[in-house]
Amino acid sequence: MVKIYFLFVLALSTSTTSGQCEKCTASSDTDKGGFGFELLITKLQRLEDDLSGLRCRIEHLVKQKCNIPDTADEKNQFPENVYSSCKNVPTNVTGVQKLQPEKPFKQPITVLCDQEYESGGWVVIQNRFDGSTNFYRNWQEYKNGFGNLDGEFWLGLDRIHQLTVSGPHELIVLLEDFDGNKTYARYDQFEIGDENQKYILTKINEYKGTAGDSLGGAKGMKFSTLDSDNDTWSSQCAVSYTGAWWYSACHSSNLNGQYLRGDTKEYATGMVWSTFRGHYHALKTSRMMIRPKAL
Repeated sequence: MVKIYFLFVLALSTSTTSGQCEKCTASSDTDKGGFGFELLITKLQRLEDDLSGLRCRIEHLVKQKCNIPDTADEKNQFPENVYSSCKNVPTNVTGVQKLQPEKPFKQPITVLCDQEYESGGWVVIQNRFDGSTNFYRNWQEYKNGFGNLDGEFWLGLDRIHQLTVSGPHELIVLLEDFDGNKTYARYDQFEIGDENQKYILTKINEYKGTAGDSLGGAKGMKFSTLDSDNDTWSSQCAVSYTGAWWYSACHSSNLNGQYLRGDTKEYATGMVWSTFRGHYHALKTSRMMIRPKAL
């Protein structure tokens, strides 16, 4: 409906422009000083501005109807095709795609597919690299997801749950410190529960990697945020360590903690992975990705 309306307005505007051109051309024939031509240019510029404004308003209506954030880049708003997984996307270029596994998805979801790391097929569920996005957020925001798929973001606990219960998934955690040291932690099985279960970390098995296992101990822990305390400590871990995570009492990793820079006097409040650089060293980048396992 919006497209038809836009085409109608565009056709009407073109017709109006044609009529204006005829009048202005006739005027320019009698005005050798060029005033008619300048008048024509002014009217065309105004018409172009009006059409641009109308186009923006129509796009805004489309975004509202489709529940698309205004801040998203246009190329990411309307992916052309829908795939069952990032593995089935016919490109080796990392980018935004629409996915809809058979179960339990009723509607497609928009994700960032990493097609470069180890032959691709990964859904990025967390991405941090410059501190431009605030990760100290409430339960609802972690449930729905936040940030920008072109920048720093958290995909959303609902989507992570839906993806990991749609079939067996592996997890890779890619880390880098401010000295340029890169490392990784890989888990052969990864799955979380739904909101009624507080997104409990049900599966986090078979670690491999160079970073050390700073997440395996959180198996069976519920997710906690600043306004939803589900840890096993007497105090509130999410508030004490300014993050949101599968805390126990409290953590060995805190990848949604504050974005600090390198060595810090603050114990465990930063983006840390204790078996890599300890609790007093905040990392530069963190990228968490999941991928369906071959059956």
